[in-house]
Amino acid sequence: MATLFQRKGGVLWYVDFVYQGIRYRKSTKTPDRKLAELFLKDLEVKIARDNLGFSEMNRKEVRLSKFIEEYLEHSKAEKAHNTYLLDKGALAKFKDLFGDIHLSKVTRKQGEDFKVWQLQKVKPVSVNIFFRQIKAAFETAAKWGYLRENPLRDVKQCKVKNENLPQFFTKPEIKLLLDVIPDGDFKRLILFYLYTGCRRNEALNLTWDDIDMERGKVTFRITKSGKGRIIPFNGALREVLSAMQRKGKKPFPFQGDFVTHKFKDYLKASGIQNQSLKLHSLRHTFASHLIMEGVDVMTVSKLLGHSSVKVTEIYAHLVPDHMRASVERLKF
Repeated sequence: MATLFQRKGGVLWYVDFVYQGIRYRKSTKTPDRKLAELFLKDLEVKIARDNLGFSEMNRKEVRLSKFIEEYLEHSKAEKAHNTYLLDKGALAKFKDLFGDIHLSKVTRKQGEDFKVWQLQKVKPVSVNIFFRQIKAAFETAAKWGYLRENPLRDVKQCKVKNENLPQFFTKPEIKLLLDVIPDGDFKRLILFYLYTGCRRNEALNLTWDDIDMERGKVTFRITKSGKGRIIPFNGALREVLSAMQRKGKKPFPFQGDFVTHKFKDYLKASGIQNQSLKLHSLRHTFASHLIMEGVDVMTVSKLLGHSSVKVTEIYAHLVPDHMRASVERLKF
């Protein structure tokens, strides 16, 4: 039971209490009896919550550097290598700005300040990528008991203008690109990207065992999120895969850097004018054309393997005009 008392000759009120078998005497820092009683009641609630396993009174104070070290160990073990590097870089930027503070000192305002600081250096899209990694890290800190809750949970991402929306190939541009690729194996890889929307290394890490020709499904086991996913493929891709000779374990035995550089060469040779297009745009092309064909965002999100449908909403501006027109006809 906690009690209030004043030291002899003093004016400040103190609280006397026992916590986990140890007696404490703590100043309320006020000479006002009513305020001291509020302090006492708050303390009694915290002790009661702790006895029930709900309190943060004995929460371990951890500095940012120590948490980052622990978090990156898990990131390296559980996530794809590129995601681990993204976690490492984003958290390093956060620590560079705020120093090696205690996790409990991180506030929502610091999340906002981080965005402002980064916007002076990189585009909003890049800021959002960094901030998502940091936000996820603090969510983990809360789950581990280092924080009562994620202080960045309600901090919104930067608004992205239309010019920063995902760039994708039009159907005529796809034809121009494919026409300049003489290497049949490389052309089939490009078609695979277009028909599955997978990331560069997701295709390169595939084995023939991951492709189920009978059921028309492909299993991506090594992904950015670390979670595997299975997606169907259509008759056009089935024809492409059926025409391939199984020379080894992997259907696409290319190195990642080779694919990126070779793609740039072919893109340049195609004469396509959009300078923003790149290899990853093939993934955006898959998603964008599905949306324009009327496929719902939730389905596209699952096909892409996004952790949240919010990530997929960057394609929502492509909803077909005929769908908008259908809604306009509603009258009640």
